[in-house]
Amino acid sequence: MVRQRAAVIIIENNKILLLYRIKNNKKYYVIPGGGQEEGEKIEQTAIREIKEESTLDVTLGDKLFETCDKFSHCTYFIASSFKGTPKLSGEELIRHSQGNLYEFQWKTKEEIKELNLFPKEIKEKIINLKN
Repeated sequence: MVRQRAAVIIIENNKILLLYRIKNNKKYYVIPGGGQEEGEKIEQTAIREIKEESTLDVTLGDKLFETCDKFSHCTYFIASSFKGTPKLSGEELIRHSQGNLYEFQWKTKEEIKELNLFPKEIKEKIINLKN
């Protein structure tokens, strides 16, 4: 069964919040988010996951796009607003180590063009976002 996920694109000062990862010696970036819990609407998943990972309180805007691969189906939202400063928390903070790094970074669309962003099919969509 394919896992349902939600991710939120958070933009401030023309920069997008990304989660930088080093895992199994691979360096890459992802949009913050996570897995849906039983009985939860995907919008609730998005809000909860961002709060758990980053301590941010987000208000969701539009659903932007969806991706699907053999592991998960992910729904991407844009944050219409947020409160707080991103700070690693929750399971990511517990798992965080030198060999399993989690780090929030703000990146411009120009910088994103050069990054190893997963899943790969969202890079173009994010670069072309109107904000």
